[in-house]
Amino acid sequence: MQNQRPRRQRNRISFSCTNCRQGKYRCDRRTPCSTCVRRNTGETCQYEEAAVASSRKYYPTDPGLAAVKKSPPADAKRAGAHPTGKTPDLDIFGYSKVGANHTLAILNELSRVDSASASLQNDGKIMSRSPSQSDAYLRLVRGLPPRLYVYILVDIYFEQVNWQYSIIDRNYFMPQLAEFYEATRSLFLEEHGEISSDVFTFPSLLFQVIGSAFQFMPPDYDRSLDDLCMGRSFDDLAKSYSDSGVEMLGLFEKENLNLISIQAGFLRVTFLKSFGYVVEAYRMVGQVIADAEEAGLHQETDSPQLGSVENTPPRLWYHEMRRRVMVNLWLWDSQVSIVLGKPSKANAGDWSITLPLDAPIPVDKTLTIPTERPQSSRPTQFTHRLLEYRILSQLPAVVKLLSGEFNQRDYRQLQQYGQKMREMITELPPPFQFENPDTQWDVECPWIKTQRQYSCGTTMLSLLVINRYSMFHFPQSRTEVIKLGIKVLEAQERHFRTLNVQHYKLYALAFFTLEAATAIMVVFIAYPSENGELFEEAMSHINDGVARMNIILNANPLARPAKDLILLLQQRAEKLYKSSTSPSPSNLTQPPPLLHYNSSLSQYSNPNAHPTPDFKPETAWQGENFDFSDYTPPLGPHLDLTHASDSSATPPGFDFSCGGVIGQYGPVATMIDGNFYGVPDTWDPMILLERDGGMAGYAGEEVYGESEIY
Repeated sequence: MQNQRPRRQRNRISFSCTNCRQGKYRCDRRTPCSTCVRRNTGETCQYEEAAVASSRKYYPTDPGLAAVKKSPPADAKRAGAHPTGKTPDLDIFGYSKVGANHTLAILNELSRVDSASASLQNDGKIMSRSPSQSDAYLRLVRGLPPRLYVYILVDIYFEQVNWQYSIIDRNYFMPQLAEFYEATRSLFLEEHGEISSDVFTFPSLLFQVIGSAFQFMPPDYDRSLDDLCMGRSFDDLAKSYSDSGVEMLGLFEKENLNLISIQAGFLRVTFLKSFGYVVEAYRMVGQVIADAEEAGLHQETDSPQLGSVENTPPRLWYHEMRRRVMVNLWLWDSQVSIVLGKPSKANAGDWSITLPLDAPIPVDKTLTIPTERPQSSRPTQFTHRLLEYRILSQLPAVVKLLSGEFNQRDYRQLQQYGQKMREMITELPPPFQFENPDTQWDVECPWIKTQRQYSCGTTMLSLLVINRYSMFHFPQSRTEVIKLGIKVLEAQERHFRTLNVQHYKLYALAFFTLEAATAIMVVFIAYPSENGELFEEAMSHINDGVARMNIILNANPLARPAKDLILLLQQRAEKLYKSSTSPSPSNLTQPPPLLHYNSSLSQYSNPNAHPTPDFKPETAWQGENFDFSDYTPPLGPHLDLTHASDSSATPPGFDFSCGGVIGQYGPVATMIDGNFYGVPDTWDPMILLERDGGMAGYAGEEVYGESEIY
């Protein structure tokens, strides 16, 4: 018995699916089999590879799958093999999907002349999947919540999130969601066919919608959603689902990009920004813009006129949705460029896309075509974005002027752009007026009052940045910065009152307050003897801003650093203001401004230094009625911004303890390793706080110790 050879096991192929084999059910060997369909387990109906290969010899293909085209192998593509009568796949050559000066464009034009479809858009296009891509894709799709929870989360998204930027539309999204669930069965088939690009990319957008819904979950949410937590917080779930959407976007090749994938990437940008990942959001929006341009979404096409009459209205609505996305991308890019000083990612000069209509998208898009809504009708959630675009359309030109050093000619142009923006503000529709708006739609459309205040804040902040450029050169600009900063803070307070607790994460709540408060207090710190009549009002609004930061401290990751910086600057501004207004015997005269602009030298100098013969007081040429067009600045010695080792390069009486002052607001001077440097323009408010020591000899010889604020 011990020498008996072990019994050899039979390696017989099992033709039953894995579900039927494990459950001892009869299997008819279809895909999916009738037993799995009856037991509602068709999604997991799978066969061993040997059984699949063998069954192809004896069993016909399912009639429902026979009409579906199969994708050729990758090596067949590379070898140039293609079905008879079909155009070879030219994607491997890397031709652009837009433009008219390359081989693919010429072939597509020939195809259009031959009455074939010439649309370069990928939406609706058949997309094939490689086995490795399919496995990763299906793994991610299985990570979606059950359908019941998905519909609950989608409702939360449209109620709490979408009105912020109107990246998607409910009447456009819900049919796509239904189509995706109808196609779910074919997604999990072993012998799947090729599916449309819309269906294939839709889960990437759905993941971002779910993540955003968890991010802004209201306190009175449906408690059944707790079943999805498994010990995790809603923020953890939000990040997990959003990360899955990004992973799915990575599965799509560049030639398969479409409107849905661009919307998914854009939602990821807003998601990152509200969690405080500002740098990551900036990089992501640049990638989304590049992908949108690669997909040709930035150019108008004649594709709506192609095809049958029945398909024309849906294609027209598709192009309206495409234009909305591009307007949103342009607004984000322009606002980031002007406020954060980041390089613009959108080359709007190459964009030929037209503005979308302010038209509500219908449920059935086959019955109507896009038509501009009457001004007296109910606004749409996208209305405020169109209005912002019209006001802020000056920003690209403004950004170009702000990128260089201060120039009198640029200053005049900036003032002209600012005046155009002010004129457009007065032409806003009554429901979106910043002052005394028509509130008839506020009850029916509760998001309007929030959109109104957000638009007011972002517009006033843009005007503030325009005046910030010249605030260290002209007293009028300094006064305007304070007044506009107060308007931003007022809009922020009204905006805050329209929000619920789940919206305390919004990026603008902390950032707009920080920008306005910092600009105001920099003026008061640098020029404590000016604009004293505005000091109390400005500090009152800044105190309200600090109170808001305290409320949102635990929800908004940007609130704490914003609050800390505001308090530091506020303490110093108040000390300087008190010292400038104190009638004490030791300080009978007002302290000189921190920086005094010497027009003859085109630089800042110590006000106690002896003026040059060509120097003219500010008031002699900066009066309210002064005509800048007739003014020519007096010539003086050239300002050397290079390193100078001798003491003669140091401005007379310059106080090195300040560590340098402001950038975009004007040229600055600083002391490094005992040497004096002139520093080019760069606006960084943190320069004011970079030293622990005080500033002796300033504001009545008062000395601020180590424990005081610089």
